[in-house]
Amino acid sequence: MRDHAARTTMALFVTASLALTGCSSGSGKKDTAKDARPSSPGEPEQGVSVPTVDIPDLVDKDLGTATETVKGLGFTDIVYRDAGGKGRKPVADKNWKVCDQTPAPGPTNPKERVEFGAVPTKENCTLYPTAMPSYSQSAPPTSAAPSTRPPTTPAPTKPAPTTTPPGPVPTLPTGLVFFRNCDEAKAAGAAPLHRGDPGYSLRLDRDRDGVACEK
Repeated sequence: MRDHAARTTMALFVTASLALTGCSSGSGKKDTAKDARPSSPGEPEQGVSVPTVDIPDLVDKDLGTATETVKGLGFTDIVYRDAGGKGRKPVADKNWKVCDQTPAPGPTNPKERVEFGAVPTKENCTLYPTAMPSYSQSAPPTSAAPSTRPPTTPAPTKPAPTTTPPGPVPTLPTGLVFFRNCDEAKAAGAAPLHRGDPGYSLRLDRDRDGVACEK
């Protein structure tokens, strides 16, 4: 009887030890299914950087050379535009030259679109200042209500002193203002030029931030 009771007690002790061991090992396991879940679509993976290449300044280059240059850098989405605004279709050869480019020179993702504004090589890019829309629109004038106050005699005013402009502002035959470079804009006292200002063009705004000749 005593041997039977001892064997029964030992069996219960072993069973309890195995149960405790199983609980301890189960609690220490990691939720591998949770850790291995895939990232959601569009979520950038950590440690992965966007590839970029340095696109050079291709203004005044012939359109054929400029096109081959960006193709060699891995760009495939390349479009052309008539910088003269005459609706012509530029051809990627030596008969056309680049007047402006987007994006600006510097590190660029090769998946971005490259746009060249070009004119025939016999034409001058400075004769076609880029026309940018003005984003500051003034409110239309409103008619003032008739005044009921009696007219008053204005006090005599002193003539304003005349000032000499810092320099001549070059104009086109049509009245459009243009500058061949930032030195001319600064000499005329017009710098910096903001988008919509007379004389502003993408040729002078190399970083395409809307402000030309700021330095």
